[in-house]
Amino acid sequence: MKSATKLAPSLIFSAVLVFLISWSAADPTSAAAQGQGNNAVYYQSGSSGVCCKGSSAFIDASVFATSADTFCSAIYKILNSATYTAAVIDARGLPGSAGTSMTCAAGWTPWNNGTTFLNKPSTILLPAGTIVIPVTWGLPPNTALIGVGDNIGAGTTLQAKASSFSAGTAMIQFGSSSLCTSACSGISVENLNLDGQGQAINGIVNAFSQDLSYVDHVSLYQILGTGLSVSGNASHSGPYSNITFDTGAYSGVSATTCASVNGLSDTRGLHHWSCKSETNDATAGILLDSSNNTVEDVRLIGFYDGIRVGANSNAKSNVLLNVYGDTVGSGLTPINTVHIESLGNTVTDLSIMGLGNAGGSGTDTLKDDLTSTQLSGTSDPYVAIYALGKSANGGYSRFTTSPNAATWGVGSSAPGTTSCSPGSLYSNTSGSPKALYVCLGSTSQWSGVK
Repeated sequence: MKSATKLAPSLIFSAVLVFLISWSAADPTSAAAQGQGNNAVYYQSGSSGVCCKGSSAFIDASVFATSADTFCSAIYKILNSATYTAAVIDARGLPGSAGTSMTCAAGWTPWNNGTTFLNKPSTILLPAGTIVIPVTWGLPPNTALIGVGDNIGAGTTLQAKASSFSAGTAMIQFGSSSLCTSACSGISVENLNLDGQGQAINGIVNAFSQDLSYVDHVSLYQILGTGLSVSGNASHSGPYSNITFDTGAYSGVSATTCASVNGLSDTRGLHHWSCKSETNDATAGILLDSSNNTVEDVRLIGFYDGIRVGANSNAKSNVLLNVYGDTVGSGLTPINTVHIESLGNTVTDLSIMGLGNAGGSGTDTLKDDLTSTQLSGTSDPYVAIYALGKSANGGYSRFTTSPNAATWGVGSSAPGTTSCSPGSLYSNTSGSPKALYVCLGSTSQWSGVK
């Protein structure tokens, strides 16, 4: 029995390549489809006799754009096409040979021509350079904006047109009450810069979009309002990661805030943030007024309070990890790295690990108004653990590794005659000579109780 003849892989590749070249030359419809900006092809079966057409799955925006277009009108034209469904719109070739303007006309966004809003999903690949926007970009559900980088002065920049935005409005908004009857999902922004040009406006606002909605590698620059605001119906959104906030040449005002998380049941957290205000006129870097969140790897410069907890709403079961108030090298006035407020809102079960303050004298690594505790930047420049529990009998359960605040420690032997913070408790698991010790205020030393 004869064995089957096997073709070498190189011969198979060569044969396929020759076929594709011959097929493309013989069927000009494929090349024409590519020329219309649809950079993917698909096989269309049926009785039409047409072999291949351009696919709307990946669209080259530069082919559609003209010299009469702006960036916004070019994208709007694609989204408004009768054949458009969901697609990746590659706008990285703009402004292109047609010289399309990168300054959007008044009232225009890629989804709005000033009167009509297109609620269509898409992934838009933004070009390098600066796109000037005159109004808020309201993103519909299942929309992704992806730039080419978040370095200030390079990459992709969306710049708020000077004097065009009203105070308190947003540069980018995730969804809206009219777009999301219950909640939006799938809205994301990544790898770009937002330049507020020193206006009292907000960067990114999410009050409506939940799962699969996130922000990653975004620089919030020269924004004197709130860099990122997450509130309302945006539970389960995030993570919000790799964010840089910098007021740049402008001094922060009292309302300038790096991020605000307010009134939610939970998010997927704030991770890897750097927040800088040029002066300490900005009162709080991050406002944490929500429950079940993680805030980790945060560097804060120039804010009076780095992270302010529970100032505006309840804040339960939050975790802060690796938070640093870095103020000495910048020459800015030092800050309280974390400030736990006592303004009538419920703050419980707060776990803080890896807390530091470079400010030194006159600063606080932690200021806890609920228990009247201040861990200064001089005696406690680094605090490994500070855990605040629930309120009971007019006080709070608490544990900290700081030797300068009352806590409850555990060990397998008596604490000896070492100094301690008055009011602290110590459990000796061996029970000998005593099982429970208290630190007396008169001597600042341990005394056996039971």
